[in-house]
Amino acid sequence: MHAKCKFAPYIGWGLGRVRVKKDGNMRKEPWDSSDDLARMLRSADFGLPDQVRVMAHMDRQPKTYGQAREVLFSLIGHTMVSRSGLRATISRKSIKKILSGTSVEDSHNYKAHILAAGNIDQLYTNAIEPWNFEMNPNKNNDGLVSVHRLFAPMEYEGIINVVKITIKEIKNPNNGNRIYTIKTLDVFLK
Repeated sequence: MHAKCKFAPYIGWGLGRVRVKKDGNMRKEPWDSSDDLARMLRSADFGLPDQVRVMAHMDRQPKTYGQAREVLFSLIGHTMVSRSGLRATISRKSIKKILSGTSVEDSHNYKAHILAAGNIDQLYTNAIEPWNFEMNPNKNNDGLVSVHRLFAPMEYEGIINVVKITIKEIKNPNNGNRIYTIKTLDVFLK
């Protein structure tokens, strides 16, 4: 039934609640529903408990904006691949957006946001894309094919919470997909 669904590998991992149309394609969710949908995520959506604990452990422990910024700049030009196979890179513009005051304030915790920023490559590698979202009709979507919202587990202060990573899929294949921003959510995996 899910042969046409590009997220089919995750159906067996607890994401049976993914909305699939009768033709087997993913139903698009409203662009502003991603934080609410993330509350449905469970540890099993990412793998077995031991696997999730390993995934959620962050290798780097940046404590400051400057340390996170340094890591992000070191990743410019490196292609990252999510578990769903979506390739993306980081640009200087991405770094500015990820570390902007607005982005940090949107996250549930400043220190958790800095930790996520400093480990974006690890988070992206472990990220899943359980839902397909519409693009925000109030924003300029020229040059975009789609906007993807991926989710990854991250341990912070002994608790595994969810980080949302937003990717802009660019029409011009020479420009590639860009990580646009991150947000640590007040969603804790059980």
